[in-house]
Parts: sequence; structure tokens; C-alpha cells
Amino acid sequence: MKEVNKKVVRVITRLNVGGPAKHVAWLSNGLDNLEWDNVLLYGPIEENEDDMSALCVQHGVDMRLVHEMQREIDLTKDVVSVWRAFKVFKKENPSIIHTHTAKGGMVGRTAAILYKLLYNRKVKIVHTFHGHSFHGYFSKAKQLTFLSVERFLAATITDKIITISAAQQKEILGRFKVGNKNKHVVINLGIDTSFSTVLDKTALRSNLGIQSDELVVGIVGRIAPIKHHSLFVKTAHEANQWFGGKKKLRFVIIGEGSSKDVGDLKNLAAELKVSNLVFAGNQSNPALFYGALDVLMLTSKNEGTPVSILEAFAAKIPVVATNVGGVVDLLGTKSERGKLVEQDSSALCAALIDTIENDQQKQIEEAQQFVMQHYSIKILVNKIQKLYLELLGQT
Repeated sequence: MKEVNKKVVRVITRLNVGGPAKHVAWLSNGLDNLEWDNVLLYGPIEENEDDMSALCVQHGVDMRLVHEMQREIDLTKDVVSVWRAFKVFKKENPSIIHTHTAKGGMVGRTAAILYKLLYNRKVKIVHTFHGHSFHGYFSKAKQLTFLSVERFLAATITDKIITISAAQQKEILGRFKVGNKNKHVVINLGIDTSFSTVLDKTALRSNLGIQSDELVVGIVGRIAPIKHHSLFVKTAHEANQWFGGKKKLRFVIIGEGSSKDVGDLKNLAAELKVSNLVFAGNQSNPALFYGALDVLMLTSKNEGTPVSILEAFAAKIPVVATNVGGVVDLLGTKSERGKLVEQDSSALCAALIDTIENDQQKQIEEAQQFVMQHYSIKILVNKIQKLYLELLGQT
């Protein structure tokens, strides 16, 4: 069999704190270990975001910063970004171009059109949806623009579209008509669960002034409208009213955001008299912040596969989450591995009360087994390698 060119150029919008940045670091490192040559193109983080590029550095990823690539639409910067990506493709001569996230996918695949037409007609193009920008993020006009571009790119240049859950595939393929069935494949995320064996139950609590007898309910993720932290604050208010001091509760927000978004949350907490709310900021050590939690809550309006839920599963922390995107694939249609509820503070509060007052051992044991069996980095890397080799005719 002819030796295959195992060069991959990967493109992602930015390496801010979150699941996509972790994904590309772990995936690139895993493929490097299987003798693939990976290059990662990425844009700068936005103001008030924390940078996760150090994780890629830690994993030895060959990284190239494209200064002009940004999440918002800017025609001049977008054209320059496409040109810079094209020049990297020309220099590196990849057999696979794999894009991640919305803007990374648009810039990378537009540059790939030029590269394929001018230099390498055999190159294969893959795009992974970690979430999508078709509702919940931008104005209706921008959402329609993103959707139109995605449909065009899926039809003209993309060889394979990866969705990270069955529910997400159903939404992107079925509801939004992006791509066709033959191009779509579901490949679950893979996560590093090693932190769950060294959980520190006291360090972060001590740093935040939380007593050992307080029950800690936390939300993990960047503070942004799509994550709907205001719903978390409203749920905290209702839970405080329900328990009326009979339980010592502490609500913790782990993550950062813009000064406006953080300020709005603090104002809401003051208005609702939620005095037992702590803003912990960004925390880099999952063994510390998951060690501090008794319950994880997710209140998002839109999600792909939230890494925070997978990490909570690994740490044997019960989960209460809104039924959006791929969350159902994690918690189960009948809430087998966590409490799945609608985007409503009363429903979240009721699920939280049930979680606190009733034994969740069976549920968290099943959740931990589920993540270990289906979301390991090894499984992810092997599936991606298999897909690449199939696209290159090496089956």
C-alpha cells in the first residue's frame, strides 16, 4: 500500500477557556503519538477571556497564530485570515484540513477552496461542529448569514462533517439542513479524566471562605449570555427560599466574562438578595474546583457536548442541566445520568432539591461508567484516525 501523507492542518477560531480548546489539544497530541504531523492555526482570544493556549503548548502542539481571525464578522480581517491560512496550507501541503468552530470553519474551508483548486485537488476537508451559531448567539441576520455560509461550505468543499452527539447531528442535519446524510458522522468528544483520581475537597473551599458543612452548587464555564448564568442566579434565589436556612447552601460561578456580563449578574444577585453566591473567576485546576462541588448545574440556551458535564461525571458529581443541544445524549432521555429539565428556574430548583434530598449514588455511578466507556481520548483519537485514513483511501 502506498505510504500516506499524514500531515494535518487544523483551524480553530481561538483557544479560549472551554471544551473546543481542550479538544484540539488532546486530539492533536494523540494523533502526534500515532505519527500524524499536526499544525494548529488559531486566532487571538477576545477581551475578558482567559487563554488556554498553554494547554496546547503543554501537549507539544505546533501552533500558528492568525492575528486577524476573530469571532465577529469583519470582511477585511476575514479576507486577510483566509489568505494567511491559504499560505500555511501551501507551505505545509496537508492531506487533511480539519476545521473547528464557526469562524475557524469558515476561514479554514474558504482557504481550502483556493488551496484545493490551485495546488492539491486530493486534499480532504473535515469540519467539526462543537456547537453552532444558528440560534442563541447573534442577531437573526447574522445567524442567517452563518447558516447560509455553512450550507454552502458543506455542499461545495467539505468531505466529512463531524457532530459530537446524536442530538446535535439531528439538529444540524435535520433542522438546519447543513450537509447531507452521507457526509455526516457522529464522533464523541474525548476528555482527560485523570484529575478525578486526585480531587482536592478542601483547597478551593478554603480559598473562597466556604465552610466544610456547606453544600456547594456550581456552574462551570465562561460567563456569556449563551450560558444563561442569570438563570443560575434565579435558581439560587428560589432554592434559598425553599430551604429557608434549613440547609447551608453556597452557589459558585467558576469562569470569567466581560465586565458588563459579570456586573449584570452581580446586580441581579443583589436585587434577588442572593448573598450566598461566590464568583470564583477562572480556575485552571479541575481537581480543585470539581473537588469543591457537591452539585454541578448547567443553564445554557445552546450547547454541543458540554465538557463540564463530562468532567462532573468523571468526578462523580450529580448534574442538573437544561435540555438543550447534545445535553440529552449525556444525561439520557429519562434523566438516567442526571436531572434534565427545561430552561426554567422553578424546574431547575425542583431538580436541585430532589438531587440534594435524595440519594443519587446509582445515577452518579452510571454517569461515571458512561464517560469512561464512551468519552476517552484514546477512543476519540482512534476514531478520527480511522476517518482520516478512510478519506485518504487507506482502508
